[in-house]
Amino acid sequence: MSSIGVPNRIERVGGLDAAGWADLARVLLAAAVLVALLITLTPFAVTFSGNIDSGALVNQLGYSGLAAAVIAGHLVFTERYVLASLCRPTWLLMFAWLAASAFWAAEPDNALRSALFTLLAMLSVTGVLCFPKDPRAFRIALLLAVLGALLLSYFGVLALPGLAIDDGSDEGGVHAGLWRGVYSHKNVAGAVIGSLFFCGVYLWRCGHRLTGIAIALLSVVFVLKTGSKTATLLLPMVAGIVVVLRLFAGRTLLALGILATLIAMGLLTLGTVLSPALNDILQAIAPDTTFTGRMDLWRFALEVFQGHEWTGFGLNGFWQTPAVGDTERNFELSWDPRGSPNAHNGYLDIAISMGWPGLALAVLVLVIMPLVDYVRTGRDLESRRLADLFLMILTYLLLNAFLESFLFERANPIWMLVWFAVAGLRLLSANRVRPT
Repeated sequence: MSSIGVPNRIERVGGLDAAGWADLARVLLAAAVLVALLITLTPFAVTFSGNIDSGALVNQLGYSGLAAAVIAGHLVFTERYVLASLCRPTWLLMFAWLAASAFWAAEPDNALRSALFTLLAMLSVTGVLCFPKDPRAFRIALLLAVLGALLLSYFGVLALPGLAIDDGSDEGGVHAGLWRGVYSHKNVAGAVIGSLFFCGVYLWRCGHRLTGIAIALLSVVFVLKTGSKTATLLLPMVAGIVVVLRLFAGRTLLALGILATLIAMGLLTLGTVLSPALNDILQAIAPDTTFTGRMDLWRFALEVFQGHEWTGFGLNGFWQTPAVGDTERNFELSWDPRGSPNAHNGYLDIAISMGWPGLALAVLVLVIMPLVDYVRTGRDLESRRLADLFLMILTYLLLNAFLESFLFERANPIWMLVWFAVAGLRLLSANRVRPT
């Protein structure tokens, strides 16, 4: 959200002067990029292979073209000091470690392409945040993109049910009838559209009452129809935490409360396979909980991970590779890990790919620093509302990551929204929002 200088000589074309046309171009470019990132380059795909298909031509051309458009937009529209605030040393270190992990992966060429397209997608996200000249322009771009993703998903449910509604063929019929919209799986749809709910809340708070309520209601209905228990349960939980602590506590206490919530979630999910005491606590709270068999998957991954703690198996170097496929089937496990695309825990997958150092860097970049950025954002009304939006999306998805894997998956719209929130908080803390 930056501005450009107004030309001394103004020419009017079609009712707009030169500056007006430039402002319109900025909004439309930001909206177009966000739409592409939200619905992916292959909407209505019935399978999702994450970074496995990073060599696909549509992804190579699509993400390269998107990044090129954003780079050109930055050169024309974005002030240099705003771009400088995005060159954060810890971000550069995180990406350097991500790229380095590709060299010891099972397929280095594919892993390097995956790392490159992850960077290109992350770069594309910055255009959504930087191109609109002020908060009002940002809200217009956000409104267009969110409505585009929502309406296209509802169109799919109504007009293309064979693609937008699960027929149960991949899950033994247990997911039959559940909505997924433009997305490959109900859990992806639940997390993405659940995040759009917070966009509706933000727009409502900023005076877009009807559209804000409409987006929020459409999002809630869709999330319920996905049948995603994680997305559904986290929606009121995150909204309640942020709203209550925001009303009765300061920013620092709110950030600490969210950090405590994330730690508790980690202890009651991945922690339960590491500590019998934590598992006893979980079973006392919710008897017979296995997180739909995920606990067996986590135990398997942690067992095989031994001996690779410092480097991991490399980017894309574990699941769907001989490291897993060549293991013997353990019939005591409720989930055969040889057929799993990931650990269904984003933090564990980072550790498996990049080792404990990579996980530590990821926690610093995705959790600690954004919470610090939130505390440091401006005190004006526009900054507060924007910061709350980014914080709610980030908290919602970071909690979701304890049961799903999407962190640093460049083709995954959930990851795009995570980075959208992280970069948004960074920009807010490093720069002051100009009034509308």
